[in-house]
Amino acid sequence: MNQKIQLSIAIPVYNGEKNLKKQFNRIFNECDNVKFKNFLEIVISDNCSSDGTKKIVEYNKARSLKNKNLSIRYFRNNKNLGYFKNFINLVKLPNGKYVLFLSDDDLPGYGFYKKIYDFIKSKNSNTMLIAPIINSNKYYQSLFGINIVSYIINRGSILSGIILNSQISKKYKSYSKSLYPQTELYLDYYLNYGMIDLDINTKIRNIDTKKKISEKINSNDRMQRKSDFALLGKTKIIEKFYKKKKINFFEYFYSIYSVYKVGLNIKMILHKNHHYELEKNFYNKIINVKKKNLIKFIIFLVFLRKIFSKDREFYLKTFNESLVN
Repeated sequence: MNQKIQLSIAIPVYNGEKNLKKQFNRIFNECDNVKFKNFLEIVISDNCSSDGTKKIVEYNKARSLKNKNLSIRYFRNNKNLGYFKNFINLVKLPNGKYVLFLSDDDLPGYGFYKKIYDFIKSKNSNTMLIAPIINSNKYYQSLFGINIVSYIINRGSILSGIILNSQISKKYKSYSKSLYPQTELYLDYYLNYGMIDLDINTKIRNIDTKKKISEKINSNDRMQRKSDFALLGKTKIIEKFYKKKKINFFEYFYSIYSVYKVGLNIKMILHKNHHYELEKNFYNKIINVKKKNLIKFIIFLVFLRKIFSKDREFYLKTFNESLVN
């Protein structure tokens, strides 16, 4: 293992040719200089892409040899293992002391890597670092700091911008199968080592912001979220940590509440875009769960929160639908 490397940028990829071009250009523009020599490596786990991902990586590997300031390591699965297994494989690969996870379609802003460089150089703890993304505030409301578990679960579902000690992250083994293995890893890591929100003025933004919710649920979705939009994967993780007594009841309840609040927003978007069949299938899937009464109560609380909003009729109808489900 190369002990000189301080930071690994770990990117899981599937058919990410277009996005990887932008990722590599941003990294090379900021980091291909003597300052970053032996500091940074890029690690890519390709889930058997059928596009030009491999060619893009090979081109940039050759590009990295020019100044020899950056290291690029590329691993390709012989078949598509699904996001879950590809991510778990990726966790094992970094050689850096720290690992920054990054989706191929989440692009850091200008100056991001220079800020991370300065922070890593001055850092001497295992605390999880969370870099800001566009609209970070929608994932976090302070509530006197007692809803951080909910924050980790919802912000953590966005893979990008989380920095961990790579040797510690490699030790986590007991993943529950879901489309959010990173969320489970981040939550376990936070509970053991804490977290810090990085106060930097450059943010990560999603390149595919124009992609509609309906496109993320259908069969062409790269993540294969299916009819529940992978929402139940989050609740599965919350249940697991609560049963193991790693989080208390308030943390459990508020986390479930926050996940379903997002879920009802997805339902509303589908409704407003006239995707009624998708909306129906989605809602039936997330409402017909074991703790149905708890979910009904949470939906009622969301309705109360929205009772003076312009969407109150939608939320009232949604609550009534939960009563007859």
